[in-house]
Amino acid sequence: MLTIQPAVQEDLHDFSIREWHTVDIEHYGKPVEWNLKEFLFKAVDEDGVVGMISGKHESGVLYIEDVLVGQNARRKGIGKKLMKHTEVYGKKLGAHKAYLITGKNWEAAKFYESLGYNKCGDLPDHHFHKDFVAYSKKL
Repeated sequence: MLTIQPAVQEDLHDFSIREWHTVDIEHYGKPVEWNLKEFLFKAVDEDGVVGMISGKHESGVLYIEDVLVGQNARRKGIGKKLMKHTEVYGKKLGAHKAYLITGKNWEAAKFYESLGYNKCGDLPDHHFHKDFVAYSKKL
């Protein structure tokens, strides 16, 4: 009888390596390593932390998960500096593309477009039943 059970990564290590490499050969023509590296950067001025950005680089793609600039620090170029720093970081790791998601019609969407990001998909009824949009940029 088949059962579905909770697991931890260690339980699945050998299975995952064997089976994913088989699928990788089918899709990519060879076994590949996904090379996941998470990042977290902060923007600091004389008042302390004024912004942050986080995400991950995985196999040539930079995913920008969170960008946050403090209320009193907005419209001073901090977000732009965080994004540019992260893109340079991604390129050093071999990223050829960056992507992110944000709320549809949020002010952040205009910000990302001003940095060269292009809409590449709609995510209707996403987080908390709100519509979101995916953006990407070649690096």
